[in-house]
Amino acid sequence: MTPWQLKKTLLLRGAATGLLALVAVSVTAKDAAPAGEPGATKPGPPQQERSAQELIQRHCTRCHLAPDPRDLSREYWSYALHYMGNYVGMKGDEFPDMTVSPVPPDWEPQQDYTKRYILSDSQGYMRDLYPFKMYIPPAPEMSAEEFRRIRAYYLEKSLSWPDMEIKRPKAPLAPGFKPVVPNLDLEPNALVLATLVDAKRRRIHVGRSVIDDWVGGGGRKEGFDRWDDVVVFDLDSGKRIGYTTLESDPIHMTLTETGVRVLTHGRFPMTKVGIAAMTDWEFDGDKPRARMLVDGKQRFVKHHVVDMNGDGREDIVANAFGDGVGGDAQAELTIFWQTPEFRSLWRDAPADIKPGVLPGALRETIVSNQSGLIGSAIGDLDNDGKPDIAALVAQGRQELQVFINNGDETFTRHLIEENTPSFGGNAVELGDFDGDGKIDIVVLNGDNVAGNHVGQIVPAPRPHHSVRVFRNLGGAKFSKAFHYPMHGATRAVVHDFDDDGDPDIAAVSLFPQWKAAEPESFVYLENKGGFAFEPFSFASEFFGVWVSIEAADVNADGKADIVLGLGDFPELVPADWRTAHPAMRGRNGNAASVIYLVNTHGGP
Repeated sequence: MTPWQLKKTLLLRGAATGLLALVAVSVTAKDAAPAGEPGATKPGPPQQERSAQELIQRHCTRCHLAPDPRDLSREYWSYALHYMGNYVGMKGDEFPDMTVSPVPPDWEPQQDYTKRYILSDSQGYMRDLYPFKMYIPPAPEMSAEEFRRIRAYYLEKSLSWPDMEIKRPKAPLAPGFKPVVPNLDLEPNALVLATLVDAKRRRIHVGRSVIDDWVGGGGRKEGFDRWDDVVVFDLDSGKRIGYTTLESDPIHMTLTETGVRVLTHGRFPMTKVGIAAMTDWEFDGDKPRARMLVDGKQRFVKHHVVDMNGDGREDIVANAFGDGVGGDAQAELTIFWQTPEFRSLWRDAPADIKPGVLPGALRETIVSNQSGLIGSAIGDLDNDGKPDIAALVAQGRQELQVFINNGDETFTRHLIEENTPSFGGNAVELGDFDGDGKIDIVVLNGDNVAGNHVGQIVPAPRPHHSVRVFRNLGGAKFSKAFHYPMHGATRAVVHDFDDDGDPDIAAVSLFPQWKAAEPESFVYLENKGGFAFEPFSFASEFFGVWVSIEAADVNADGKADIVLGLGDFPELVPADWRTAHPAMRGRNGNAASVIYLVNTHGGP
């Protein structure tokens, strides 16, 4: 194996995000010893022509499982294969049904590890693509005929787009919930990545993003001149009581004693130094007060505040997705252990620190650095009294993992499930759904950013997009117990909303089936026992594209309500939805950025 190929073997296991990684890492003829030298072999008879399946196993499976042709639609396979052809040295411009065009110069990322081009098909769909330059070989690693053979295999055996769409009637309206547009002093048509209700202080925090760093290759573009921010409102009056701008997207928040802890996601395309951060904010007084705890990570996604080692101090468990390039890709499942000096050092902590943790206040242990750590959840999965970690990986090899707490600040990893990239893992949650005293796992599959097209969207329906429940069998073993197909399933909450003694599931989709008469972007799965769930929807006039969801008591009646944050995603939400579709802007041209589903179970 050449140094080049070894590099790809080690680094590219998780380099592909959303698309399938057809990356060649095999030994080729140029690696063999020349004839007459030690180790050389005599020429043998001509090798039999390899089938498409053999070629796929040889060139693809070093980075991920071999994809099935029915993982993607026939219309989308052309894009996926063209993109991944870059990594075996194929230009792809020999295919008459695809057109390659350079992007405008001002679209080029400032980083040197990607190249960009626009790919168009015969139907006029366009996509701007980001192959990583550092992984593109200097010469083709398979012949054009072999690549055409792989391409023909997937196109011939895949299903067309209409055949892959979920076809079922709209679920009935959910009993026990009343949709309400709150009177928050909040602009409409936002991208609300996170909300956080402080029921005790009667506040709601809304984290907004303009995704300016994602549009057009980075840099703030015309129409995206607002900053990412957190806005704080009085929960009862709806008046603003606090505000702060942020360096990047507020992806997740948790409450602190004096305010809110905010994870910022960082930017894409990535810089060589991560800019994702964890900062505590207070909004009492004339100016917001910031205390930074962690800086310099790549794409934080979620965090939890839990005493992980039983010392009586609250630790922080956080997962970072990584930058998609280079070794461990700076992806991390990390525990930040709280030291005895944390409180005193936190009191005077600055708003900015050097990359790392607040000195003396936290200790850092990296549990895993596998790229693509997109989701995590904390619970006692083996019933030994210690909190464990469920983690979801969504790059290259899609994996559901469990990290069992050994009690000495170490963890034992168990692989629960491994899938192809087309599963598109998004989130993981926990709950005891059958009442047997063991915590089960909920997984949401629905990453559809791969449908990002220039000026329009192709959501690329996939058969594995769904809400799935895994039953805890004990001994760190789990089995699939429930499956609900749902295009673009993004986030979920688990709670006993109907107060019948078992937890229910509410889920949202940022990328629903756009062209359906009733696109399903919200579903309430009522637990009926025995891992059976009944699906419900809500009234069309309150329909929207949702990216965030929270269970919280918004009206102080003692019952958990559902808070939904709008997903008005630039360049991804179809243009007709943003102008005429009743789901988004049909109500006087505006869509509410936040709505409540008020829980009316048991009466108002």
